Amino acid sequence: MRTATTLFLLVSLVVGLTACEKEVDHIATGNNSINPGGSGSTNNTNNIEGDYDFVGMEAHTQSTVRVITSSQTVETHTESYYVTKNNSGTMTITSNQLIGNNIAYSIDTTMNVKTIVDNVLFDDSDFPFVASSPASSSTSPYVRISSDSITVTGAIGVATDPSGTIPTGPVGAKLSWSGDTLLLKINTTFSQAVTQGGVPGQITGSVDGVTKLKKH
Repeated sequence: MRTATTLFLLVSLVVGLTACEKEVDHIATGNNSINPGGSGSTNNTNNIEGDYDFVGMEAHTQSTVRVITSSQTVETHTESYYVTKNNSGTMTITSNQLIGNNIAYSIDTTMNVKTIVDNVLFDDSDFPFVASSPASSSTSPYVRISSDSITVTGAIGVATDPSGTIPTGPVGAKLSWSGDTLLLKINTTFSQAVTQGGVPGQITGSVDGVTKLKKH
């Protein structure tokens, strides 16, 4: 009974946390990687200022929750890949800010969760991953690092962790163009302590994604 209860709490924790993940546009799992688009654009990443339509995000996310009790070690490994739908909103980029206006999107995919008890696979299941982000507006400052990279602090262009918390520190983004669409590629990792039903644990993971903004 203790094992069953621990597993239930742990799976509930992972599903609950992962369902809060949101992000970012062409990544695949396995041997593939993020595809930032073509290279035929005449736009220059030295100058990204202007007005844009938000046209979507994709993300490949991975996370591990590890709980150690008095009698066993339980881990869950969660992986998801999603492409946002119902994308809407606009963004204005100034010399030092990303200003999002009524940005909204939805996610409708599945996530795979593997549960491992004392290094033995206990369960391998897929769960629905359905979420929506209602229209919201916010401003995120950024700092230019090089001609094709910036660091962003805030809610726009930055991958959230599975608890839905926006990172407080800056996150790097690589810039490129695909025609008239600006691509912000982000690869970030996270680690934090979590608790579910009084059971303490640690969650670690990564988000590899790209945000697409079509220039007016």
